[in-house]
Amino acid sequence: MKITNKPIYKVLFVALSLNLLSCSDSFLEISDTESISPGNFPKSLSDLELILSSVYAVQHEVGFMGQYYPSASIYCLDHTIDLQWRQDEKWVGICIGSSPVGYGKTTTEWRDINRGIYFANTALEAVSDFRSIAKIEQKQAIDHIEGQILFLRGFYMWHLQVLYGQPDLDGLGIPVVKSVPKTLESMSVPRESTKDSYQAMIGDFKKAADLLKGQTDNHKATEWSAKAALAKTYLFAEKPDSAKIYLEDCIHNSGKSLVSFSFYKNMYNGDIQYEYNSESFYEVGNLAEPDKPASWPMGSSIPNTGSENSLLFTPFYVNSEGERREMGYSNEYMHDRNLNRFGYHDATLLTQIEQINGTWTMKDSYVDQQNERRSQVGKQADGPDPRLYVCSLQPMFDEVTVHGEKYKAAQAEFGKWYTLDPATGLDPTTFYGWALRKYQYLDGEFAEIQQIGGANFYFIRLADIYLMYAEISKDSNPTLALEYINKVHRRAYGYDPGTPSPVDYTSLTDRTKAPLDDHLANNPLLYERWAEFFGEFKWWEDVRRFRIGPQETDFYQTVAAGRAIVWRDEHYAFPIPTAELESNTNPGMVQNPGY
Repeated sequence: MKITNKPIYKVLFVALSLNLLSCSDSFLEISDTESISPGNFPKSLSDLELILSSVYAVQHEVGFMGQYYPSASIYCLDHTIDLQWRQDEKWVGICIGSSPVGYGKTTTEWRDINRGIYFANTALEAVSDFRSIAKIEQKQAIDHIEGQILFLRGFYMWHLQVLYGQPDLDGLGIPVVKSVPKTLESMSVPRESTKDSYQAMIGDFKKAADLLKGQTDNHKATEWSAKAALAKTYLFAEKPDSAKIYLEDCIHNSGKSLVSFSFYKNMYNGDIQYEYNSESFYEVGNLAEPDKPASWPMGSSIPNTGSENSLLFTPFYVNSEGERREMGYSNEYMHDRNLNRFGYHDATLLTQIEQINGTWTMKDSYVDQQNERRSQVGKQADGPDPRLYVCSLQPMFDEVTVHGEKYKAAQAEFGKWYTLDPATGLDPTTFYGWALRKYQYLDGEFAEIQQIGGANFYFIRLADIYLMYAEISKDSNPTLALEYINKVHRRAYGYDPGTPSPVDYTSLTDRTKAPLDDHLANNPLLYERWAEFFGEFKWWEDVRRFRIGPQETDFYQTVAAGRAIVWRDEHYAFPIPTAELESNTNPGMVQNPGY
């Protein structure tokens, strides 16, 4: 929850980038020592730190990790969620394979992620200016600042590519902008190929790794943040030999280690003692600020250091009258097919209730079965993967807090907890409606913290490094690959990652918890990537990279109470916003095919 680099007011953002607001350079000649200008800022390391903070701050913008990127886009694209609120046809479109052109959520993402790149470029110019007046003993501190800025520029480019660039290396990538435009003409830039887009990120991460040597504050980007990002980018750029160098460096020299399963379960909900832990290479630091004035969510003008992300998937609970109540907007809940993929196939709650003396209650047999599932999780052959209970809240068994009082979690949809409105079109014999648990605020209604959550978002963890290493090793050394898959798998089942266990996969085609009709049924590598990082905004990256959109469509089939998902390859990339195409006159700025 702690974050060292807090956002600063937008007025400073504008001041830092004033040179974009005019076609003339003459205003730069005005000397005003009472205001910020390129002539008098930065003058000190603290000035540079302030500029660096602005680059970190973009992570919290509403169009990025502040809200839209995770819950309004990635969760819809990869079917982490299903929609409880189905009145926005364009939002439904993201879920069913028809992402709309000009939709406010997706255009805001384009704007805000690009803003991060622009702020990084502005900050790099400031670093260059300051080096000319800096003292010799300030060199390392300046290097560390520049390294963080380069890492963040690569970080923003990465996420822009995930949404808007095509996955094929020869396809259309993103615009690669590495300097602050000085004229209107220079603001019109082309899209590079996906291959060249990755190469631009590689260049930033590589230089960042060199500059960040000796930077040990893990609340910020470090040398190991950059090396882990390099490994991942090389892998996505289909350069496994280069990826291997950095993967092995991260495994053997970073000092990172997997946390215990009990620790792992608690590191997603804003508890500071579990964040910036031994397996994290980089995380977006969020901080809830409950003492700030109440603000309207979704892009409030009040600066914050957290995220509104979980506002859209806050849990439901059962109040004292037996009614379902939402803890925020609660627009989304966990897609039911995900329970099956985790290996959960028990009857739905709504088929396991009975009325006794006028009171609705759960059947004793069901309560006993579910309590045993939970107490023996990972030990029953027909039971679910333990990570199900890390990623979700089980209705009527897990609890949530509302204004200091504990209540049972409830399944999605409204009304009494023991009924389902026929108007929804949902079948009570198949509808689960569990809430997401990862990145959820569990200690109260979201309004109690002004709609701003403090759970940190993990970009790369050691488990990711292990599974990437398994991926590049599986053809040349399948035994080694299987061992690194099993390290992640063992931890999930409560065993020592480094010691053989009863739950080990015995081959790279061994049976997983996924149903037989699932393409992950006999693919431990991909299954572990799905289960381990469920709800961490990573699965869509793999869906794109492995081109498994059609298989995922076959598995999930429907969303929004029966709307069919229709796959088309164009859906791997969002449309470029219309405003960008209209204002950017470069012939290389073209729309993605199919839009």
